Amino acid sequence: MESVMNSDNRIIEISGAGPAGLAAALAIAREGGRARVYERRDEVGARFHGDFQGLENWTRETDVLAELQAVGIATGFEHTPINEVTCYGPNGDVERRVRSQLPLFYLVRRGSEPGTLDHALKQQALAAGVEIRFGEALYTLPAGGIVTEGPHRADAIAAGYLFSTDMADGAWAI
Repeated sequence: MESVMNSDNRIIEISGAGPAGLAAALAIAREGGRARVYERRDEVGARFHGDFQGLENWTRETDVLAELQAVGIATGFEHTPINEVTCYGPNGDVERRVRSQLPLFYLVRRGSEPGTLDHALKQQALAAGVEIRFGEALYTLPAGGIVTEGPHRADAIAAGYLFSTDMADGAWAI
């Protein structure tokens, strides 16, 4: 990996403390650089409330968790491998069951709470010496830096429901 240090050892500023911003800060710190992350919200993952998301795994040969570990990101956050998804058509009929020996994706929680992806990345960044400034937005980077902002619009709308059932845990798509 090429070194991220520059000749004056300046702090590399990063706009956004989501997974991309914190992963970038960790990479900088791991290479001996200094990173300062600006997050406009008061905490990481603040727009989520324990929401579930999937770390997509079906389009690559290397497991996504192994990829994270290979770049020095510990995968101690809660994650559940999903090897089967049942997809339903618009009329409620079963269209297709997708199965894989390897996980199709890993279900992770997002938010500020312990166990979430966001909280784990924050803890790793702080332990690596990354400075995180909450409640501060960074709109310009006159000396350069990294911009990692969340979505500006929805690419998909999804709703998740949690309820008690006698059925085994699973993943369903409509």
